Amino acid sequence: MKSLFVVSVMAAMTGCASVSSLPDQATAPSTPVKIYRSAQLQGSLTNTFIGWNGDYYLTLAPKQGTTVNVPSGLTTFRIRAHADLRNELTLSLDPGEPACLMAEVNPDNIVGLNWFVPGYQLRQVPCSEGPAGTEYDLVASPLMKPARPMH
Repeated sequence: MKSLFVVSVMAAMTGCASVSSLPDQATAPSTPVKIYRSAQLQGSLTNTFIGWNGDYYLTLAPKQGTTVNVPSGLTTFRIRAHADLRNELTLSLDPGEPACLMAEVNPDNIVGLNWFVPGYQLRQVPCSEGPAGTEYDLVASPLMKPARPMH
């Protein structure tokens, strides 16, 4: 799989994000993407909102994982929590070729500075290895009813 890594910090302090229904994948080529949430103690009291191409589709608690079908092509994934800046990761997804992501606490974040540095980040991990050393609860349907992270 070809990967294009572009990490950017978006200071979207003026708008709220809401969780949307997954788009219909019946006609568009898609890529299975496994997303895991780390078991880190820092940030363990908040759920993360995860989405792509402008919308948030799921939320994960610590030590949860899920698999979703994402439209193939150049895709920008987003992650954030309540009262947090969003962080982005852009990947080129090939149809049918799985991709794996880890949602984790941003090592550049210091507790209390979430208004200046995103609290979470996504990084691509090899699917062949999978997350090591931690048991993950696989969530069959991670979708939430529409909710809005606080500014």
